[in-house]
Amino acid sequence: MNPLALTAIVSTFLKTGPDLIRTIGSVFGDEEQETANKVANLVSFASGKPNPEQALNQALSALSPQGLAQLKSLATECEVELARIAANKETTLHQQTQQTIQNGDNSSNAYVSNTRPYMARISGYITGVYVIGLDGAAAFDYGNGASFDMSMLLISPLLAYMGLREMGKWRQGSSALMGISSGLNKLFKRDKAGS
Repeated sequence: MNPLALTAIVSTFLKTGPDLIRTIGSVFGDEEQETANKVANLVSFASGKPNPEQALNQALSALSPQGLAQLKSLATECEVELARIAANKETTLHQQTQQTIQNGDNSSNAYVSNTRPYMARISGYITGVYVIGLDGAAAFDYGNGASFDMSMLLISPLLAYMGLREMGKWRQGSSALMGISSGLNKLFKRDKAGS
């Protein structure tokens, strides 16, 4: 087996860990499950060594060619499971963020429910003044204009407020354009109401 491929497989197994390797191996037949158990034992043994990648690499290179072929399929399944775990984690974090924002917007305390939209509006106003002012000055050869990085920094509270709220609506199936336009309407209605 190619040493680089074996190193990649070793890295995948070390990220996966022995318990998940055993769980994934239980899905396969008896022969593959036995290989998965051997690999899981080797991973737990190598984890105690000062250089676990090197120790596991040496141990796995001693396997038979058939065992090495089974390693590839086991490593592929481990990568799929790790990707699934990462996707579930991202989805859960997004849902928690959405819930936090909605709880703040639905708060009975006027200060709490108005703070985030107010910060978003102020961020938008400041960014507009910054960009128009510096680009206007640059049109008359005073300076280089607005910095994109600084503009993004200034508008980030507005983008976070609008983006996180509307991304949740978009993920739930609503049109992104309709969600953004309704969010902008709500934002500016609050501004007109004097909040």
